Amino acid sequence: MCEMDKITREEANQPARRFHRGQLGQVLERVLHKQTRSNRRDYSLLELEQLWTAAAQQDPAIGLHLFAGFTPQDCHVLTYICTYCPDVSAAIQCWGDYAGLASDMDSVKLISDAHGLGVELRIDAPVKLARYVVEHYCVMAVTQLRKATGEPVQPVLAHFAHPRPIYHAEYARWFGDNIVFESAHNCLYFDQAILRLPLLTRHDGMAELLRSEMDRRIARHLQLNGWTGKVAAGMRQSLARGVVPSLENQAEALHQSPRTLRRRMGEQGMTFRLLLDLVRAELEQHLEFLGENRAQIASQLGYGDLAAYLHARKRWRHE
Repeated sequence: MCEMDKITREEANQPARRFHRGQLGQVLERVLHKQTRSNRRDYSLLELEQLWTAAAQQDPAIGLHLFAGFTPQDCHVLTYICTYCPDVSAAIQCWGDYAGLASDMDSVKLISDAHGLGVELRIDAPVKLARYVVEHYCVMAVTQLRKATGEPVQPVLAHFAHPRPIYHAEYARWFGDNIVFESAHNCLYFDQAILRLPLLTRHDGMAELLRSEMDRRIARHLQLNGWTGKVAAGMRQSLARGVVPSLENQAEALHQSPRTLRRRMGEQGMTFRLLLDLVRAELEQHLEFLGENRAQIASQLGYGDLAAYLHARKRWRHE
């Protein structure tokens, strides 16, 4: 008799859940004075939309204001890599190269069109959520470029896909007076002089080191596709909730039997234990970068004691 999977047609047709990886969700929860769990990193598109909407009830221009509430610990590693680049153009290109590692819904690229050279930002999300995220990212980009160059960097032209908000006068602080709403895309255009500005924080060694790590993460991200990718995403979510991933609970979440899920992973050359090691190793490096101590990391990776964690990390660092 063929083994039957516990999955319905409706569930099978649901779009894959997409996540933002980093502290954005936690910062929004801080704004809302909600109690957060220190090990929560990934927030789904739906969760973010709910948080942004609630925050906008307190401050309609929250998309423009949120980055001011970020601490150095809140910034994604990608933010730091960009500041180590040699100039503004390289920093923007770096953002585009690795944006996908920070969020499943982001796409950033340098473009050249009739308006000049610009950085185009696409957010694959509902219109309202996309507006908040675009505002936040654009303010973040301009703020960081000003800090890194020591110059009052400002785009010569700013295009936004969303309609003009009631607080549109605040846009001039970051984006100048040449602003177009309801455009075909979101794009900040800079003149060549701005793009060539050197970064005061440039550091070739750190840029090379962190780029190598990001390249390794991209390779791993590409490896973890199909069913293996779904299980990896589920593992991250389980660890964020303080639940140790098991074949059984991951199979149940994906509406599969454990036997079938093991077989599907095997078809991709992956075992459950190896995948869990990969996910834990990835999360460990992120937590180390944020300055968490070993006891905190052990807890967030689902280990009952420090000794078990240290024993396991020897295994995944040598396999």
